[in-house]
Amino acid sequence: MSLLGRAATGAGTLIAAVLLAASPASAAPSEQDTTWMVAAHQSNLAEIAAGTAAQEQAASEDVRQMGAMLIADHQKLDADLTAAAQQLGVQLPDAPSPEQQAALAEVKAKQGEAFDTAWIASQVEGHRMTIAATEQEIAQGEDATVVGLARAATPVVQGHLDHLMQLSGAHGVPGAVPGGIAESPGPLAGVLITVGLAALAGSLLLAARRPARARA
Repeated sequence: MSLLGRAATGAGTLIAAVLLAASPASAAPSEQDTTWMVAAHQSNLAEIAAGTAAQEQAASEDVRQMGAMLIADHQKLDADLTAAAQQLGVQLPDAPSPEQQAALAEVKAKQGEAFDTAWIASQVEGHRMTIAATEQEIAQGEDATVVGLARAATPVVQGHLDHLMQLSGAHGVPGAVPGGIAESPGPLAGVLITVGLAALAGSLLLAARRPARARA
C-alpha cells in the first residue's frame, strides 16, 4: 500500500473512532440528567424513610396508610431509577441529603397529632419540590431514558400530593392550600403588592388633583 493510501486509511480510522466516541449511544448523561437522577433517588429514599416513620409514629390511620403508599410507590420508582443509573454509569448516594434527614428528624421528635400535622406539612413541601424538579427534567433533560423516568414518576408524585392535600384539610394543616401556594405571601409577593398599592395611590391622587386645576 502506498504512503498516501496508508495515510488515508489511518485518517479514516481516526475519524471513525472520533465519531464513535461522540455518538449519542456512548455519550454520558448531561449534567441536568445526572442532577435529577441523584435528587430523585435521594427524594425516594427520604419518602421511604418518612413512610416508615408514619407507620411507626402516626396517631391517625389515614396518615399511616399514606405512609404505606409512599413506601410502596417510591420503592418501585427507585428500583427503576437505580437500574437506569447503573446502565448509564451514574453514581447514586446511599442516603437522603443532610437537609432531608434533618427535616425528618424534626418531625419524628413530635408525638401524637403534632407528629401527624408536621409530617403532612413536610410531605406536601417535599412533593411540591419533587414535582418542580421533575418538570424541569422533562423540559430540559437530554437522555431519553432519564426523561422517560421523569415522565413516569410525574403522575405518581402528583397523586401523592393530591392525597396529601386532602389530609391537610382533614387535619387542619396551616399553610397548605391547593395549587401549591402558601397562605402567606413570600418576600417577592410582598414587594409586588407594595409597589402595586403605591402605584394605585399615586394614580388616585393625580386624578383627584386634575379637576381642581381645571376649575382654577
